[in-house]
Amino acid sequence: MYLDMLGWINLAELIAGNSVPNGYTRLLESCRRARAEGRALFPLSSSTAIELYNIGDVARRSARARVMEELSEFNYLLGRNQIQQLEVEAALGAIPGVVVAPQQSPLPLLGPSLLWSFGMKGGLEIHGPDPAAAARTLCMIIGIDVGESPGAALEAWAERLLLTGPEKHEDPALENLGYNPDGWRNILEARANQERALAGKLDVEPGWRRGNLRDVINANEMHVELREPLARAATMTNRPLDDVFSDRDTLRSFCDSMPSTRVSVSLKTIYHKNSQHNWKTNDIHDIDALSVAAPYCDAVFTDKAARDKVNTCPELTIFHTEIPRTPDDLADWLDNLPSA
Repeated sequence: MYLDMLGWINLAELIAGNSVPNGYTRLLESCRRARAEGRALFPLSSSTAIELYNIGDVARRSARARVMEELSEFNYLLGRNQIQQLEVEAALGAIPGVVVAPQQSPLPLLGPSLLWSFGMKGGLEIHGPDPAAAARTLCMIIGIDVGESPGAALEAWAERLLLTGPEKHEDPALENLGYNPDGWRNILEARANQERALAGKLDVEPGWRRGNLRDVINANEMHVELREPLARAATMTNRPLDDVFSDRDTLRSFCDSMPSTRVSVSLKTIYHKNSQHNWKTNDIHDIDALSVAAPYCDAVFTDKAARDKVNTCPELTIFHTEIPRTPDDLADWLDNLPSA
């Protein structure tokens, strides 16, 4: 079950005793019950962390991180870049006559660290003759309740810090260590510029918007978003990729067979149909989140605009993703989940 930031915000506000839309009191109870009974998982994502980091007030960040920790237990979806790479390799291998020799073992969809969502292993490793004793000592120095496992307590403390972020983003000491919260924002801006460039080309050739716009978006996605995964995959295949993608039907089937790309292309096609749409970094951010959540989670709770796009797109019905409209709808869905 994937909650977007709006859901997390309202749950945090409810816990703080503030006013929230109707249904969230029941939703929080349903989430807690489903999680405690093992009927639902509430993983976070890299998109969740980025949105949280965009909040300047550390107190608000901390409040939201607390409810995220409670429900997610620091489980994170694999990052979109890693999912793209795995999807590209699998989709190429499904093309007749193409053999792919993957260079890595299959990866779990969920990992127990924020770093997992950015393509890193994460987790603390304590080396020495008695790691448990070392962890207990560290907990005492830092002031952490060791609970039943000092190692687990230390791990949770580290993940809590990672998710919440620093008290001040503009900390010279952190900047000297390489901390740069603008790095990811700059990447999103560059990707938004790529979509603006495509929109400019569509303005010059308006017939593309009225024709096979999805084919245009597929080709652009291959050139822009999938260039690096394809380049890596090319070293694992028995045929040149130019030979593999020799016709439009193969290209179309290839893109549609990759779940995250299918979502991304579908949403971008909707946006690009509107010649007046002004591409923003938030569009890219939302597409990234939905490209992982919609195909790989059983349910997604998101805002009305995103929900309407996913629900009305015929290419996305294949995933059968539950997208509740209200907190009560989501609570109903959670309450009806079977026992683990």
